[in-house]
Parts: sequence; structure tokens; C-alpha cells
Amino acid sequence: MADKDKLIKVAKELNELYKRKKAALPYSINVIRELHANENANSRILRGLLQYSHNGQYPILQSFIERLRTIADCPIDISVQNPVLTNEQDNRIDLLIKEIKSYAIIVENKIWGATDQEEQIERYIDYVIDLGIPKRGIFVVYLTLDGNKKVTDESLTDKAKKHLGCSNKSNGRFIRMNFKDDIMPWLDTLLDLEEIRKEPLLSSSITLYVDFLKEYFDAREEDIKIENELEKQLMDTLQANSLKELLNTWEDVDKLQEIVSSAANKKIERISKQKICDALEKKGYHIRAYDFRYDYFDLEADIPEWENCWWAMESDKGRLFSGVWRYPEKTVAKKYIAMLNDVFDNSDDGYIGWNWHKDYELNDEFWIDIETHSRKFVNFVVNEIERVRKETKGIKL
Repeated sequence: MADKDKLIKVAKELNELYKRKKAALPYSINVIRELHANENANSRILRGLLQYSHNGQYPILQSFIERLRTIADCPIDISVQNPVLTNEQDNRIDLLIKEIKSYAIIVENKIWGATDQEEQIERYIDYVIDLGIPKRGIFVVYLTLDGNKKVTDESLTDKAKKHLGCSNKSNGRFIRMNFKDDIMPWLDTLLDLEEIRKEPLLSSSITLYVDFLKEYFDAREEDIKIENELEKQLMDTLQANSLKELLNTWEDVDKLQEIVSSAANKKIERISKQKICDALEKKGYHIRAYDFRYDYFDLEADIPEWENCWWAMESDKGRLFSGVWRYPEKTVAKKYIAMLNDVFDNSDDGYIGWNWHKDYELNDEFWIDIETHSRKFVNFVVNEIERVRKETKGIKL
């Protein structure tokens, strides 16, 4: 490996340059980011935009349908008259756009990669059929973050595929869509619509949402400009003129990063076991399992009155959530699972009830706080466990 001191020096210089360039940018705050928008929040934002009407017309919804037509494997014969848009009201569908006896667009929002539920899409289709919507007018939009998440056969069952006209050669009325390649560019085009430009609050809301998505995908123009400047600085410092030299440096940096991340993760595990697990054990909680790394968090505790489940706190894409995990070999009556709707916002096959914790994200600040001020977090965990124990009293878990 190349001189590690030189690599560390270059890394520090580039990081300082990055901080200076970011600090020089105009002040920016994105309230969507600060509120830690989850799947439900993103679905509500989309509904709020799509339901905008002007002189009896729905220009944003019409534009969205046009976007669907460019993606779908099927003709989309929809005439927008008096659409009704709901979030989580109709059989807990993330976003439903419908006109009775005409059409229904079921949007299953998986922006943060939530697990597919068994027969989920099939249930949604059956629900809108019962509303009197013809099968040929039912469209399912499977909306993911970047297109990498694929729908499971457990959710999009053979029956659901038949209803949607899916085959080996066509997706039928099942439409794959994602925020990176579809929603973000489409939202940008909305700002060119004359009706939108005349609505300052609406146009600013779209601008804010686009900014939120661009920040997540590192697609802001100012961020791209900074990245280009950092690249130039790197090339000038390293004097790497050939591809071979760059690839060798890349290999060296990867090895150095591997060493540093391994050391950091070992320290995180030691600190977290002492500051979190041992502290909870002293308070009378039995820790059944744990896994602490910079980019992953898992903490599991037994609840004495639960026979079929245990409490767990985990991370997904750096965000913390916690809830009730079911033993794989044991069952919980459906009536008790249904009762968890009053305790938790979400559920799936593994976690039969769970909530996001928007105040906690895995980053430098989080782990440093665990090392230096862990009491606040431990108290938060205790309060959450006791809240769940209190609110599930009488529910056989």
C-alpha cells in the first residue's frame, strides 16, 4: 500500500476543502428532510400534489398519467373527471387514486424499501374490485427508491398478475416506477406548467420536494460542482496521470478504509455493549441479542409477559425503528395483530408492529453521543419498551 500518511493527509485536505465549499453555499434548510419523511409522508406529499385542481382540471394528475403512459406496457385509457385521492384510508393502500366505475391507480410506495406483505397487492386489487371498478381500469404502480427493489411473488401473486394482465412478455397494468429516474425528473417538468407558476405556494412546495430528492441522490448542481472541484484537487495533489495510477490509489484507499472501518466498528461494539446493553441489564432487562456497527444497529430484549414475540430495535438505511418481532416458529392470533394497529404505525411479516424513531439516525453524532452521553439514549429505550408493554397489556403476544 502507498504511504498511508500521505493518503490520510490528502483525505484531510479534501475534507477541509469540502467543508469550506459547503459552508460558502447559501444557507439552506429543507423541512421535509428535517421532519424525516417516511413512506407515509412521501405518499401524502404525492397526494397533495396530484389532487391540485385548476378550473375543474387536474394538471398535475394528468401529467402523472402521461408519465405512466411512457413507462407502462399497456395502454392507459383514463379520463380524469372527479378523482378521489386517499392515503392509508382505503384498505391501508399507501396512495389510491380512484373514480368509481371508471379506474383506480394503486400506488404502493416502497421509497425506503419496506418489506412486501403476503398477498398485499392481491388484497388491494380485490378491494377496488369490490368498489365497482372494472379490472381493465385497475393499475398498480410499484414505486421504489431507485428501481433496485423488486416486487415479490408473495405480494404480486398469480391471481394479482391475472387481474392486471401480466404475462411472460408484458407487465400488463403493473407499472414499475422509481423516485430517482421517474418522480424526480417528472416533478422538475411540473415547474414549467403555466398553472403551477401562477401558484407560488404550490411551485415552492414542488421545488422543496425536488430539492429533498436531489439531496438524497447527490444530484444538486452545487454538489456536483463541488465534487468536480474535489476531483481536480485530488488529481493535482496525487499527480496521478494514468488510469493505472488512479486504480492503484483507489485500491490503497479501499484498504485504508477497510482498516479504519474495522477499528471503528470494533470500538463501537465495545462501547455500545457497555453503555447500552450492560446499562439495560442493570435495569432488569434481558438482552437476547445485539449487533452494533457504524451503519447497522440491532438490539433485542425479552419481554417477560410475551410468549411468542420479543422487542427489537433495528436500523434501516441509517434510521432507527423498533417494534414487536415474532418468533418464526410461533403464531400470533390475527385479532391480536390487528390490535397492534393502535400501538404502532406499521407492520409486516417479521415485525408485526413497528414505529420509526425520527430523532435518531446512525451517523457520527449518534455514536459519539453513545460514547459520551449514553444515558439519554438508554432512557429513551427504556421508555419505549415500557410504553409498548403498557399499551400491549392484555394482548397475547
